[in-house]
Amino acid sequence: EREAIPVRVLNLNNKSKILDEGVVIATCEPVVDIVVRPQEFSGEQHLPSSLDNLEILDEGQRTAVRKLLKEFQNLFSICDADVGRCNITQHRINTGDHPPIKQYPRRLPLARKKEADNLVKEMVDNGIIEESSGPWASPIVLVKKRDGSTRFCVDYRKLNEIMKKDSYPLP
Repeated sequence: EREAIPVRVLNLNNKSKILDEGVVIATCEPVVDIVVRPQEFSGEQHLPSSLDNLEILDEGQRTAVRKLLKEFQNLFSICDADVGRCNITQHRINTGDHPPIKQYPRRLPLARKKEADNLVKEMVDNGIIEESSGPWASPIVLVKKRDGSTRFCVDYRKLNEIMKKDSYPLP
């Protein structure tokens, strides 16, 4: 037996809209609990080579810095797959009462489309992004880096134009 869940509907448009009886306007899905697992680190982690250049410090300072870096070595990413994440809060972007902006994907040459698909699959596999559906959409941009690899970017300029700025933005 199907149970009804009351849903409030808000029309953000100036034109009237009639919803026919029985039309599906939303779906309900179970919440999947996120289980935080402690990350396992091998005893030998490598610190970024940029942190090796400590000549400006005296020997005592170098020892203290190396000890500190070794103690917190798990905070440094050594590849794209081990970036950190925070799931203790949910980020919200204040757009006031502006209706959602849905931009359509920009056309990509076939070779670039395959590259974009591979980058998306890699980010999904690494838990960096997840599939979603919603009223907001921004196009992607693939940017070549100096080393020849590709940086996957999302063009959020339209969203940035309408979002309310924080009174106290982070530095």
